[in-house]
Amino acid sequence: MGTPTTSDVGYIPPAVSEFKQHDSLLEAEARIFTRYLVGRTPAPELITRYCAASRALWPGAPGPGEAERLAFVRRHPWSVGPLDAAAALLDPGGQLRGKVLVAAAILETTPAHADDFLPRSVSVAALFWRLAASGTLAVAEAVLGALLWPLAGRLRP
Repeated sequence: MGTPTTSDVGYIPPAVSEFKQHDSLLEAEARIFTRYLVGRTPAPELITRYCAASRALWPGAPGPGEAERLAFVRRHPWSVGPLDAAAALLDPGGQLRGKVLVAAAILETTPAHADDFLPRSVSVAALFWRLAASGTLAVAEAVLGALLWPLAGRLRP
């Protein structure tokens, strides 16, 4: 019995270039999702946390449609809001929604971004205005996202 080889254990490690490409995709997602959530680019350590969390939570390849939607979001960052709103209704357990929630959790637990998630005191009139405006915007984004959903999930020629 000698030293086990990759064929003995049934695992062939991916090339280093595949890891680097995968990391660059995760870094792009981290930037897009954090800009969507808080309006600014995250610090490098938050990008690193997002990449580590994504690798741990989703070690395998995305399912059918999910990889295409994530690629669509990376190519069209403006689409993350509508597609996230649609994912909350159409695919709440999917990777797109999960990755946005992971980014939100990382930001929320970081002192530099915690205030972005804390409630602010406003007058009752301002509260009702914000509630109506936010509800209207959420419905509009969900409708737009539902229209984009099949397009974003298609294979790109």
